[in-house]
Amino acid sequence: MLEGINEDKLPCEVFRELISVDSTLGNVRLSELFHEEFIEVDSLALQLIWHWRGPGKTEGISDESLNAELLAMLKKAGYL
Repeated sequence: MLEGINEDKLPCEVFRELISVDSTLGNVRLSELFHEEFIEVDSLALQLIWHWRGPGKTEGISDESLNAELLAMLKKAGYL
């Protein structure tokens, strides 16, 4: 994930790429993967990812909101 984000991809773009490789990935598993890679990020990030309006969802947090929140958290934790 970090590699993709460091290549100027937004978090939602990275998530969508992961989903395109494994369509069984849901928001909960994405949040687990995110947490495994970014252990220092505030745990609020997990809840945001759980509520993200990803592929096939009609309700939840928009891509723009999720990207803004996650990028701010990644910067605060020193990953970016």
